[in-house]
Order: sequence, then C-alpha cells, then structure tokens
Amino acid sequence: MTDSVIVRYPATIDGVRGAYGIVIVDMPGACCAMGATVDEALAAAEVALADFARLMEENGETIPTPSAIDEVNLESGEMVSYVPLSLPIVTR
Repeated sequence: MTDSVIVRYPATIDGVRGAYGIVIVDMPGACCAMGATVDEALAAAEVALADFARLMEENGETIPTPSAIDEVNLESGEMVSYVPLSLPIVTR
C-alpha cells in the first residue's frame, strides 16, 4: 500500500444549466472537463486531473503546485472550486 496525500487544485467553473465547463487553473489548456451539472463537471474534472498528472509524471514533468484560491482571477459569471488530486508521498 502506497501512502498518498490529497492536493486540492483551484478550478474555474462556468456555463449555464445543463452545460458546465471546468478548467484547472494551474494546468490551462491541458486539463478541463464538462458536465450537465456542476457536480458532474467536478467529478469529470477529478478524473481528467488524475489522468493529466499521470501523463506528466510519465513524461518526466513536474506537477505544478496548486495556486491559492484567492489568487484565481474570475471572469464575469465564473465560480471557483477545488478539484482533488491524490499524489503518492515520496520518501527518500
């Protein structure tokens, strides 16, 4: 069993009833998700973030540190939430 830590990444949410989009702000253009409800979009974003982080690790890239939620610049109509990512604890 590998120990892990949950890291929470801020994400912007926009859209209208029936069509919501989410962008992980620390991984723009590379990690986004959609859903008919905010909850569905957040669940899809969690899967997309995990998949993207795994690809970054496989390519030898460093997974960025999450921004503070108060550093997120919101456009009109956007909301902000967190998307969790489980990362293994590395001990040396």
